[in-house]
Amino acid sequence: MTVRVVSYNILVPIFAEETDYYTKCQPQYLKTDYRWNLIQSQLEQEIINHENTIICLQELSRPLLSKFELFFRRLNYTFFHHLYGQQYNDYMGYESIMGKNKLYISDPWKTATLKANVLICLQIVINGKSLFIGTYHIPYNSKEPDVMVIHASVVKDLMYEQAVGQDFILAGDFNIKPQDVCYQVLTEKNYNGYNFPKSNVYEISYQPNFEQVLKSAYCEKNGTEPIYTNFADTPKSSKFCETLDYIFFTGHLTVENVLELPADPDSESYPDQTHPSDHLMIAAIFQLS
Repeated sequence: MTVRVVSYNILVPIFAEETDYYTKCQPQYLKTDYRWNLIQSQLEQEIINHENTIICLQELSRPLLSKFELFFRRLNYTFFHHLYGQQYNDYMGYESIMGKNKLYISDPWKTATLKANVLICLQIVINGKSLFIGTYHIPYNSKEPDVMVIHASVVKDLMYEQAVGQDFILAGDFNIKPQDVCYQVLTEKNYNGYNFPKSNVYEISYQPNFEQVLKSAYCEKNGTEPIYTNFADTPKSSKFCETLDYIFFTGHLTVENVLELPADPDSESYPDQTHPSDHLMIAAIFQLS
């Protein structure tokens, strides 16, 4: 018996339609209606062409919420969601801006706990076999990478806690590259190349479990991570082309196949005519033990 897990950061519409952000994209390909038609077509093919498909989405927001509800209802799917962004942005992230010459000393735990990101974890049963599925979107914070490590470690250990020894899959946009320390913390047992941050503000009871690690579906199947899962040319990051999305797992699961991804982008920037998001959709088929 197999299960197919799809992970897709669909790009929040309010970002896509900012005229001064995706400046290398054709404006007609940034329109929500155009992108929505491509997104639902891609997802419908995943559901129709494969058995036991589970969809994990990131950057779901209010403009598309009702469309997704109708879409999944039509395909006889149960739709679980949680919107945790603020009213002004319609999505789950935010940033802070300060003068370059301002001295800023922060506490990574304080910053991490102020983030509103939410883990969705479901237990499913297929032919009597139990499996936990989680999806998460790690907040991007290049100024404080410790914040991202905290989120990654906590969500990993929380999945272990929820699954209570059973197999689980954790998919999403982790905003980390394979060479980042955060990736090593998630995948390398007893990784000693990093000192977990302490707090000067809070008394932290959480102790990371460095024995509990995850495997990556693409790395297990192909021997390496994809060349890229995110491609965008924006004022903040010119020609950014890196792997940020993963399908992690642990337990008695075997990766049968993964969705083949393009070797190179074929446009100036995503979104484009055939890619409705700046992220690629990724997917993996697992054999249940």
